[in-house]
Amino acid sequence: MAKYSQSLYTQRLLSLPILQSIEDLSVKTRLPSPLLSQYLNDNSRYYCHISVPKKNGGYRPIDSPNRQLKAIQRWILRHILEKLQPSVYATGFVPGIALKRNAIPHTGNQYILKLDLKDFFPSIKASYVYSVFRAAGYSKQIAYSLTSICTLNGYLPQGAPTSPCLSNLVCLRLDQRIGKYCDRHALTFTRYADDI
Repeated sequence: MAKYSQSLYTQRLLSLPILQSIEDLSVKTRLPSPLLSQYLNDNSRYYCHISVPKKNGGYRPIDSPNRQLKAIQRWILRHILEKLQPSVYATGFVPGIALKRNAIPHTGNQYILKLDLKDFFPSIKASYVYSVFRAAGYSKQIAYSLTSICTLNGYLPQGAPTSPCLSNLVCLRLDQRIGKYCDRHALTFTRYADDI
């Protein structure tokens, strides 16, 4: 089977929208091609940058996309990302899974180690996001375009609707490696967003 037809097969198998060109993306998202091109070339001017105080002091940077960019990101979330499966260890940002599900596996354990992944969203590079879209069967051009829409200045912005789901998909291999180690050593492992 040719590589191109394999990617179409993957998209159909996962019930993902078939996107073979930027024009397809424009039609599916109902966004005129010239406007879509603006988001693909430099989307930084379409974000509002704010800082929100943290409970423990300091500030959390939030990059909130404008209404139209957010609508495109929500389309990507609904039609592509939510159809892809995160790891069984991921309990945050998964529709239908409550915070309680993260804690239940640890009930009754004598010791608990809680780790926080520092600068979680900004540490997720655009190249990792690109890999998610390529693994879903999209061509280099489409994967690059989807990545451009979902990232800001080369990283995953905290505040975009696609970022939570993408973070889980990017962490799939990390979760599997940690999970495998924990299984071998009779340890319990879950990840809720940036909390291990």
